[in-house]
Order: sequence, then C-alpha cells, then structure tokens
Amino acid sequence: MINNNAKIRKTFNYLIRAVIVVVTYGFIYRQVFVNRKLDEIAGIFQPMLQQRHTWVILGVVLILMLVNWGAESAKWRLLIAKIEKLSFLRAFEAVLTGVSVSIFTPNRTGDYLGRVFILEKGNHIEGILITIIGSFAQIVVTLSIGLFGFLAFMEQYLQLSYAMHEYVVTAMIFLVPVCVFILLLLFFRIGLLSDLIQKYLPARWEKFYNYACVFGFYSSHELFRVLLFSLFRYAIFTVQFYILLRLFGVVLPFSQGLILIAVIYLAMSLVPSVALVDLGVRGSVSVFVIGLYFSRYGGGPADLPVAVLVASTFLWFINLILPALMGTFFVFKLRFFRK
Repeated sequence: MINNNAKIRKTFNYLIRAVIVVVTYGFIYRQVFVNRKLDEIAGIFQPMLQQRHTWVILGVVLILMLVNWGAESAKWRLLIAKIEKLSFLRAFEAVLTGVSVSIFTPNRTGDYLGRVFILEKGNHIEGILITIIGSFAQIVVTLSIGLFGFLAFMEQYLQLSYAMHEYVVTAMIFLVPVCVFILLLLFFRIGLLSDLIQKYLPARWEKFYNYACVFGFYSSHELFRVLLFSLFRYAIFTVQFYILLRLFGVVLPFSQGLILIAVIYLAMSLVPSVALVDLGVRGSVSVFVIGLYFSRYGGGPADLPVAVLVASTFLWFINLILPALMGTFFVFKLRFFRK
C-alpha cells in the first residue's frame, strides 16, 4: 500500500510538472509569435544588428538581468531561511521556476507556488506567506519611488490652470510623504499582522494562525536588508529600461528618464494583469508617458511609439521570457506531493 501511494505521488508530480512546462511554452509561443506584431520590431531592430555596440549593450542588459534575479534569489534565500536553509543556487532555481509558473497566472500569483514547491522540508503555506513578504517589499519600493516620481511628473507635465495646479501640487507634496511613511510603517510592522490574525480570526481557523506566525519571524534589521535588496532590483530594471530606450533612439536626460520610468512602473504596479498580457499595457503606458516629454520639449525619433514599444518589448523579453524559459529546466524538481 505504501509503495502504491509513493507511485501515485510520483505520477502526479510528473504530470503536474509536464502540464506547467507545456502551458508555459504554449503561452510564450502564443504571445511572441501569434499575438505580437513582430514585423515592426524586426524592421527597426534588424539594421541595428550590424552595429557592434548593439550587441555590447544587449549583453550588458542580459548581465543586469542575471544580477536582478540573483538579487531576488538572495532576498528570498534570506527570508526562507527561517523555515529551511537553501544554497544560493537552489534559491536561484526556485526563483526562476517561480517565473515560469507565474508567466500565465494573473498578477504573477503562480510565482509563490513555483518557489515553495522546491522546498524539501519547509511548510508550503509558510513558504507562500514568506514569499509574500518579499513581494510586499518590492511593492513598497516601487510605490514609494513611483509616488515621488509622479510628484515631479505632475509639477512638469500636468496641464491645469495656475490656481488648480498650485492646489493639486501642494496637496500632493503633503500626501506623498504621508503615503510613503504609511507603506514603510506597514512593512516594518508586518509582524503585527500575526497578532491581528490571532485576535480577529475565527477559532476554527486556528491552524492558519500557526502559519501566519511567520510574519513575526523577522527583526527590523532583517526587513531593512530585504528592502535594500528590493531597492537594488528596482535600480537595475530602471537602468535596463533607460539603456534600451537610448539604444533604440529615445534619448532622454537621465534625470527625466528616472522620473518618467518611475511613473511607468507606478502605473504598471497598479494595473492588474497577466505577466504576458502585461507587455501590451506596459507598451501603451510607456508610449503615453514618454510621449509627454517629447511633446513638451521636442526631438525624439521619427517613429517614437514604435521605438518605445521595441524598448519595452526587449525589456519584457529579457526580464521575463528568458528567465521563464530558463526556469522550465527546474520545474521537474518541484515536489507537489510529499510524504
């Protein structure tokens, strides 16, 4: 009977792994080769392949992608160490697997499952809750920088009457620091969530409270390190986007690029989406926001929307599609059913 149960677990593990790989490749193929108009992208990119600096710049962006996901792996390894010690390589495999699973799920929720099922001893539910802490840290950084970026964006690009402009900007100068303070307070006091769950959760859900205790596992120093990892990642994919924009002829002053990219990432973090559909939303938001700069100051490439879309597409492909493809090689290490 024990052998039969082991065989059933093993069979279901293989079936679920195979389904994940097939669905991941299917979604990627559909988005890249069916739903995307690659002719325009190829038209602007193909002539650039003849230039040596194009390959050098793309190489730098690829290296930054590995650094980005390496930082995320180090952050997750730090967090997950409370329930299971992992090597950096094992954490890196888990993060890439999470990208593969998340690629076809709304708001990339599959990322949590893709990571925790690589654990051998740690409780899966605790692992999911711990992974949420890491995601929340990234959201705090994105929203905080995005709000300050939006404040600068309003000051320069908001088209209102003088009196209304002064009123709105003055209100935002007060509201933005308050919102950022609240976000940071919620993050550094995340341990209080365990107490709230214990106090208000119905008694029949007592078992979940035992899992929710993970929110109180971390000191302020450890949470600060997690926040620094998140800030480092934010800096990396901001620089990546700026480099790609310049590569495809969208030349912005660095200070303006930081403001506009911060607003784009802020908008992206507030729009519910599937990671793959995310490209269409990202492209539209990027074209609109960056277009405001050139409509005010002039200049820019002859076909600005296409250039911005190509830069967004490459960022999407390098930061999501390549890691998702790499992650499929580790999907078969997932264990959905254990003894």
